[in-house]
Amino acid sequence: MLSAVWLIPVIGAMLVAALPRRFGKWLGIVVAATVLALTAYLAYAFDPGAHGYQFVERVEWIPGLHVDYHLGLDGISLWLLLLNALIGLIAVLATPVEMRNSSRFIAMLLVMQGGMAGVFMAVDLLVFYVFFEAMLIPAYFLLWMWGEGPRPLHAAIKFVLFTLVGSLLMLVGIIGEYVFSGASSFDLTTLAQHQPSSQLQFGLFFLFAAAFAVKTPLFPFHSWLPDAYLAAPTPMLIAFAGVMGKTGAYAMLRILVPLFHSPVWWWDWDQVLPVLAVAGIIWGSLLALAQTDMKAVVAYSSIAHMAFIVLGIFSFNAQGQQGAVIQMVNHGLIVTALFLIVAWIERRAGSRDLRVVHALGAHMPVLAGIFVVVTMAALGLPGLNSFVGEFMILLGAWKYSAVLTVIACIGLVLTPVYMLRLFQGSMQGVPDDASIPLLDIGGRELALMAPLVILMFLLGLDPYLLTRVMTTNALGLGLPWS
Repeated sequence: MLSAVWLIPVIGAMLVAALPRRFGKWLGIVVAATVLALTAYLAYAFDPGAHGYQFVERVEWIPGLHVDYHLGLDGISLWLLLLNALIGLIAVLATPVEMRNSSRFIAMLLVMQGGMAGVFMAVDLLVFYVFFEAMLIPAYFLLWMWGEGPRPLHAAIKFVLFTLVGSLLMLVGIIGEYVFSGASSFDLTTLAQHQPSSQLQFGLFFLFAAAFAVKTPLFPFHSWLPDAYLAAPTPMLIAFAGVMGKTGAYAMLRILVPLFHSPVWWWDWDQVLPVLAVAGIIWGSLLALAQTDMKAVVAYSSIAHMAFIVLGIFSFNAQGQQGAVIQMVNHGLIVTALFLIVAWIERRAGSRDLRVVHALGAHMPVLAGIFVVVTMAALGLPGLNSFVGEFMILLGAWKYSAVLTVIACIGLVLTPVYMLRLFQGSMQGVPDDASIPLLDIGGRELALMAPLVILMFLLGLDPYLLTRVMTTNALGLGLPWS
């Protein structure tokens, strides 16, 4: 069943690419909906009381190197896999049939979705690397061939160069981890039980952390993000920001924390990453405040929110790391909704510049109502999904370092400033010409937004839906809370 989760979109993509535009989109919807249904069944059948990975598939792949095709799900990866399936379906639905070569565009989206699904299911470190690299190939072509703005090729090349350098470092790290740990395979559970010396862990930790920091992205490895996010077409962007960024944070929790217990030589890497995370929170928030492009505001806010997740991961306690997993899901829902709203505003108003776009709420009350809910979720209003994740991360971070937590709270203060500025600047004010009508969003847009808004309320009111599988027995690797 786990193989089907990534094979169905990849095989379906080959068929979609060969079909005319309208038929290609319909088949793409069927493929993405099938993946979502299968993933939802896995979530339904998941046993929170079972030990280790579930739905395991293991086959010898490269016997001479002790590499197995090994997939599994645990309490960390389950909800991220479901998020990938949901955002994948929304991305396909959001793709306009009129787009140039829309069938091939949808096919690339499906391949990228399959690669990201493999990342969340891989239990063998080398298989993880294969999926981690595979998802970059369609992302490059989507940016290059369908990118928007004056320099889409520049954005695509910059993205690939950053991620390629990080990935090559990770490959060296994988080889070093296998050689120096003395483990008998690349299985993550086995590797976690064989710890090299602290000096070797220091070097290996850096190799892996650099690759994951680029993908997250974590300050100061974030400079590819503005170009890529501004160039990406909306359907790709929601999968890009909603899911792909989570693969880097997920890898930190899945690989860095269990495999390297004491990466110490001249200094302790475990103490460096929380500092970089806090710096990213402040830096991303300040950059978001300085933007007038609505898309850029959301893009830079993602830097701050992902840094907040990294702070939770490296708090090294149950509250912080559980909060980080919850917040990965929450941020995926919120950033998807925000980029969709910005795209709909640009399509109707002809601009996404806050200096030009204002007073739209009078013409589009439905969009304004949805926008205010998403804004409140993004700034962490109690009762909506972000509040619980942020609170748990702060609680975990406080146990780790009260000083860093206080500094990180500056970002929490800045978040309402730039989010309310984004909403009020575009929706409120006095219209220049009230006689110019703007069409409000219709049934198709509401169908895309409805599951996101429903989940914002549902996870905000009942976060136990996520945390119930994050139990001692449900985890595949030894984390501080397992």
